[in-house]
Amino acid sequence: MRTPSLSLISLAVLGGLSAQVAADDAAQTMIEEVSVVGKKISYANNLVDASMIQQQAPATSVLAVIDNLPGISINEGDAFGGDDWSTSITMRGFASTGSQQQLGMTIDGLPNGGSTYGGGSKPNRYMDAENMATVEVAQGTSDISSASLDALGGTFNFVSRDPARRQGTTFAYSNGDHDASRYFVRHDSGEIFDNTYAYVSYSSTSNSRWIGEGSNGGAERSHFETKFVSDWGNLSVTGRLSYDDVEEDNYNAISKAQFAQNPDWDQLTWNWTGIPHYDQMFAEGWSTLRENTFAYLRFDYNLSATSNFSMTPYYHKMKGRGDWIPPYLNIVVDKDGNPTNKGGTNTQYGFTDQQGNPLTPAAGCTANYSWPWDSGAALHPSCYPDDAIPVMSYRHTHYAKDRTGTVGKYQLTLDNHDLLAGFWFERSDRDESRDWHKVIDAKVYHHFDKTPYWIQYDNNYVTDTFKWYIQDTINFDKLTLNLGVQQFNVEIEKHDRFANTRTKLDSDSDVLFSLGGVYQLTDELEAFAGFSQNFSAISDQVMEKAGVDVSDLNPETADNIDLGLRYRADNLNLSATLYHIEFEDRIVNIPPGAAIGGIVYDEGDGTFRNEGGIESQGLELSATYRFDDQWSLYGSYTLNRSEYTETVETTTTKQVDGQTVTERKVQVVADTDVIDAVEDMLTLSLDYFSGNLRGGLSAKYTGGRTGGYLDILNNPQQRNKVDSYTLVDLNVGYNLDVGIKGISSVDVAFVVTNLLDKRYLGSGTTDGFTYFIGAPRTASLTLTANF
Repeated sequence: MRTPSLSLISLAVLGGLSAQVAADDAAQTMIEEVSVVGKKISYANNLVDASMIQQQAPATSVLAVIDNLPGISINEGDAFGGDDWSTSITMRGFASTGSQQQLGMTIDGLPNGGSTYGGGSKPNRYMDAENMATVEVAQGTSDISSASLDALGGTFNFVSRDPARRQGTTFAYSNGDHDASRYFVRHDSGEIFDNTYAYVSYSSTSNSRWIGEGSNGGAERSHFETKFVSDWGNLSVTGRLSYDDVEEDNYNAISKAQFAQNPDWDQLTWNWTGIPHYDQMFAEGWSTLRENTFAYLRFDYNLSATSNFSMTPYYHKMKGRGDWIPPYLNIVVDKDGNPTNKGGTNTQYGFTDQQGNPLTPAAGCTANYSWPWDSGAALHPSCYPDDAIPVMSYRHTHYAKDRTGTVGKYQLTLDNHDLLAGFWFERSDRDESRDWHKVIDAKVYHHFDKTPYWIQYDNNYVTDTFKWYIQDTINFDKLTLNLGVQQFNVEIEKHDRFANTRTKLDSDSDVLFSLGGVYQLTDELEAFAGFSQNFSAISDQVMEKAGVDVSDLNPETADNIDLGLRYRADNLNLSATLYHIEFEDRIVNIPPGAAIGGIVYDEGDGTFRNEGGIESQGLELSATYRFDDQWSLYGSYTLNRSEYTETVETTTTKQVDGQTVTERKVQVVADTDVIDAVEDMLTLSLDYFSGNLRGGLSAKYTGGRTGGYLDILNNPQQRNKVDSYTLVDLNVGYNLDVGIKGISSVDVAFVVTNLLDKRYLGSGTTDGFTYFIGAPRTASLTLTANF
């Protein structure tokens, strides 16, 4: 572990020179209750409260604040969320990872544009922790007005704070383990003119990967935000703009056996050897580069005392790149066997002679000595003469997305009916291409020729989305009922720029129904029940493979039922929810040459099919108890069981030594646990507030998870298992009203995550055999001054 440039002890001595946001601003932006109680909600829901925000360092990703809520598990590659590639969010057996998105994400109620690695942007790309008011979480069922194409298992709405009512400037500096450093500044304008307020903020964050030393990679992020709110009588106008520029070096997923050998190494290296077989794992060559610009303008108009209309146009632009350094170059030819630098088919070679001619491995040396995802001839230097020259590529996958859209909503109260109607329209224009660059001299470093020698593919995807919804909430004496309908119309068009072909795919939903009710048993206790039909549109990623027919695919759907109780008293809040979810039409990837259901898929890239689904059921409990004005205790417990509903088995035939060999491959087995779905979680958090001093200690137990099949054909119940783990976090802060000219308050905040330095495996990959290593103990200190 590295020693920070300025020790945490030294910074603590300087704590008296720091400051926090003024108390009136804190009251404005922090939410003090976990449960939503302002309106009758017939499904499980939670809000992030003030203590959950304070448990995390400002340098941490905003995703981390929701980890203690029931049903949710957050895993990031390091304590600062410095790698999107290794980030995963799971809830009720559904997941949002680098390769799948089954949970909806919105920013101030507006869609984030997906969360996968290739074309998505998670909420940490849009918001700094200091500018976040809360996170609204809907487990299982989302608000009917939620604008998301991915909300099979629920939604997360990240809400930005409003500008402060008085003028002021906040400056914060954070320093922590693993070279963590962060500067943050925000200026609140106060009242610019009548009832108009604004703020502007900027932050710069950096940290090294916690694994390794020297050239072990890291993350650098620059982030800008501005927001204004203006009230003109019946009309309120809100505008917000954020810009995020980040470069991250990734973490790698490893097997349980590799973790047992060394729990502090993800198999990436930090010393350049000049041997491509090893240098393909050089940490600084595994990178994620992203720029995100997001803006909206919201018009909210009170038509009368009983009706309101709002309209929010928005714009999002994302561009980025994913890097890797394959230990070979490619010879590329077109369908006629002629050399080409666009499309075509490739043959790999890893060494040349002194004249630059590709070499083949020595006789008897045809095994693949490289890592599992490399194909082709042997790439180990022992297969070639001593004077052979190693070659490498620097592979860039380019991502770009432009989204323009509008959400509109109309609310009307008539007697005991609260009517809600609205729409969401969006056009998304996404580009994805991959090009390969020659590493100039693989013996020296990964510096590469800026001109690519091969552009592998270049595709464009345009997705048009239109959603409408209507809901009626009927209020009786003690009973509140709501009935809603919604529908999605989604059309995707792919343009293959090399083949100059266009392919269209419709991903419309049926009319989806939701029904729920809340009954007030006593002044403190209410019961709720809800049913909803959830929907996830077909992703444009299923169209990436050339020549694959996906016209018969159906969108994924899930039926969700919630039954629960909520109790609210002066010092105690309780919530209990039983849920049952049936997820159908799960989209799976069928490998090339496979047969399933009597149909043979002999396309070179395989295909996609709707095969079975997942059934989840469980219990979620949460409670907050306030001993007095100083001490409070929060706890949550989750019991979840997620199982596959159908067996998915494929057969593939191939020729081996002149013989036809049939291979069976079972992807999943009915009535077995879903890979990487957390079964049990328990959180306890004790918090203290007294005058200027605050502090908290929290612990979270994450139960064991099921991985891939060890012997699926003969023993489908024998699975790769991942051990449970418990993490303890500590936070301490002190705020002081200075009262001297120019400085209104000072604050110091000290946060330690994984206090006991537990070694554990976090989220897994879709194969169920590799996992990302959990971050070690990490301390950070933040000094804040408010002027």
